[in-house]
Amino acid sequence: MFYLQRYRYCFLAGCFAAGGSFFGKMPSFLESIDLEVSKSHKVFIIIKYFPIALMIICNVLNWRYFLKALQLTEQTLTATVLTSASNYIVSFILASLIYKEPITWLSTFGTTLIVLGLWFLCDDPNKKAPTKNKDT
Repeated sequence: MFYLQRYRYCFLAGCFAAGGSFFGKMPSFLESIDLEVSKSHKVFIIIKYFPIALMIICNVLNWRYFLKALQLTEQTLTATVLTSASNYIVSFILASLIYKEPITWLSTFGTTLIVLGLWFLCDDPNKKAPTKNKDT
């Protein structure tokens, strides 16, 4: 499990990329639900501009950690794939939990394939296969 530490920036970049998408959709989502609060100027600022500021912060952090991931991984393709895959998975989870988007068998199958691909990509190449003891 310690070999995954070299990929931590990839996963962080993917999570912040999903956060940027999540907060980018938030103003339209908040407008679609009927809030019981009067439409004052302060509420308008909170509904419109606060999620956009969070989206910008998440996107800046996404690029920061993605660049760190590119520096630490041996191949740029590995960093790109891990960041994208973690972005897709976190976006899928957030969309289904917060925005109540439907979970279909196709989206579940696709997420399963992404997780399997991540598992194969992040598998430790130095892990030794268990050897059988000849004494027993």
